[in-house]
Amino acid sequence: MNIVESDVILSSIPIFPAHKENYLFIKSHSVDSLAWSLFCATEMSPQHDTPQFPPPADASTSNLVAKADTPPAWSKKYRSIPLIGKYLNIMAQAQSYYAVLENCVDFIAADLEKGLQSEWVGKRVSVKEKSKLE
Repeated sequence: MNIVESDVILSSIPIFPAHKENYLFIKSHSVDSLAWSLFCATEMSPQHDTPQFPPPADASTSNLVAKADTPPAWSKKYRSIPLIGKYLNIMAQAQSYYAVLENCVDFIAADLEKGLQSEWVGKRVSVKEKSKLE
């Protein structure tokens, strides 16, 4: 998926319109003055009914696939259909983009440990559960 298709997703499904303003604001700062990344998970559901501390052994960043600025493992399956292909492509895949809350927490914690050496500094980071890869 390219940035244009990504903008189609953001424009077509304006669930959180403030996020676009937040992104434009932080993007206006250089990563030298503000080391930022924007974690973009569509839906996060807890795996356990109650908080677990220490974290459960099944919570791991290795359960996620991540990509900068576009959804990971995005398929171009329906894009060749005239007029509606881009929208059909989005609708067919959108429901598979969710993540377990505990895996997201582990992902963020692991990234924070990397500090300024993180590969995600200055980027939007999208995640998807590996179990939902097609």
